[in-house]
Amino acid sequence: MAKTFVGIQIGAISFIDEGVEPVLDILEEKAGVNGLFISALSWSYGNAGRAVYGFPDHGVAEPDNLQGGAFYQPNPAYFASSDHRAFAAPDPLYKGFDTLADVIPAAKKRGMKVYTYYCETSASSIRSIWQPGFHQFLDRDHWGRTATRPSLLNPHYRHWWRCVIDDWFSNHALDGMLWGIERQSPLMDIFRADSSTGFDEYFVAEGRARGIDPQRAMEGYRKIDQFLAGVRKGERPRDGVFVSLLRLLLHHPEVLMWEKMWLDAHQALYHEMAGLIRFSDPKHEVGLGIWQIINTYNPYLKAQYDQSDYGHYADFLKPVLYNTPAGARFTNFSDSWQKGVLADATVDGAYNALATILELDEFIAPRDDAPMAGFKPEYVKQWTENLIADTGGRCKVYPGIGVGVGDGGKSKAITPDEVYAATQAAFDGGASGVLISRNYSEATLDGLAAVGQVLKDRGLW
Repeated sequence: MAKTFVGIQIGAISFIDEGVEPVLDILEEKAGVNGLFISALSWSYGNAGRAVYGFPDHGVAEPDNLQGGAFYQPNPAYFASSDHRAFAAPDPLYKGFDTLADVIPAAKKRGMKVYTYYCETSASSIRSIWQPGFHQFLDRDHWGRTATRPSLLNPHYRHWWRCVIDDWFSNHALDGMLWGIERQSPLMDIFRADSSTGFDEYFVAEGRARGIDPQRAMEGYRKIDQFLAGVRKGERPRDGVFVSLLRLLLHHPEVLMWEKMWLDAHQALYHEMAGLIRFSDPKHEVGLGIWQIINTYNPYLKAQYDQSDYGHYADFLKPVLYNTPAGARFTNFSDSWQKGVLADATVDGAYNALATILELDEFIAPRDDAPMAGFKPEYVKQWTENLIADTGGRCKVYPGIGVGVGDGGKSKAITPDEVYAATQAAFDGGASGVLISRNYSEATLDGLAAVGQVLKDRGLW
C-alpha cells in the first residue's frame, strides 16, 4: 500500500461486475490505492455507471442503463422526519447489494480509508425521473417553469441531505465525504443555452428579504436569454454582442444581485454539509471536489468561487485537473461561448482570448490542434501550486488525475504515459496525494499501473 494518499472514485457497479475482493486486489496491486471514494448516491453515468466513452480492459463491456439513486440501503429510522424516503436505486443489477455495508468492512481489513462521494447535478440532462416525490425538491427557472434540479434554498431538500449524512455516518465506518462542487449560477446556465435554476418561492422570498425586486431580476434574465438565443441564430446588434450584453446587465442590476444570492445559497449548502459531517465525529474528513469548468475553463465561475474560501471548510481538496481531455473540453467550451456572449470574435479569437484571460497560453496548443494535444502536464503542476497557495496550505490537495475519463468527440487518448506525466506533475506541484478519477469503471489497468509506477519512482510505495 502506498505511503502517501492515493484515492480512487468508484461506483457500486464495479464491485457487482468484478467482485469486491478482486477489485480491491487490483486497486492495491496496480496503484497502491489506500482510499475509496464510493458513489453511494448518484444519478450520473459518469460517477456511478459503467464506462461512458468506451469500455476498458476489465468489468462488463455493455451499457448498464443507469437509473440511479442510493446504491446502499437507507435506514428508514433516519428519514422519519423527511418526506423523501424511497430513493434506493431500482436498477435490477443492484438488487441485494449494499455498496457501503458490503464494501467498507473488506476495505477496512486492508487498512483502506472509505469516503462517500457525491457529485452535484450540473446539467438539466441528468434527472431523477423515477423517484416518487422528488419533484418536491425541484427549483423553477427564470420563466417560472419547474426546473430539473433541486433548489438550493428548499428546506425539504436541505433537510433530506441532513438525513442522508446522518444515516451514512451513524451506521457506517466512514472516514469522511467528498462533495463535488458542480453547479453553476442561472446566468451561466443561460450562457450555455441550458435551463436555469434559482427562481422558486424560496429564492423569491430571499430576494425580497435582500431588497431585490424578483420581477425585475427575472425580466433581466429573460431579456438576456432572448438576446443570446437571437445571437445563436445569427442576429448581430449594431453595437456588437458583448457591448449589448453589458448594456442589458447595466440596466438590470438585479441580475448580478440575484447571481450573488444564488452563489451564497450554493456555498451555504456545502458549508452546512461540512459542519454536519464533522458533527458525529470531528475526525471525519471533509473534501471538496472543484469542477474543472470552475477552476479552469470559465472566467466568470473562477471569479465567483474564490479558492481561498475552500480552506475554511475542507480538510482536503480535489481539483479536477484532467489535462488529457482538457484540450477538447476547453475547445468545446470556447466554441459554445463564441456562439453567444463572444460572438463578436472569430472561433480562434474567442479561444485565444479565453486562454489568455485564464492564463492557459503556455499549457495549450492552437485551437485546431487542441483536441488531440490536450493540456501539457505542467498545467497540473501549476494549478496544484495555485490552489495550495490560495488556501494558505490550510488543507491537503489531492489533484484529480484523469485515468480513463474521455470526451464524447475527437479527443486525445489517455495513455499510461499521459497518466504517469500528470501524476508526476501533481506531486511536483506539492500535492499531498492524488485522486484517481473519474471512475474506476473507465480506467484501464495499465493507467492504474502508471500511477503506481510514479509512487515507486518517487519512493512513495
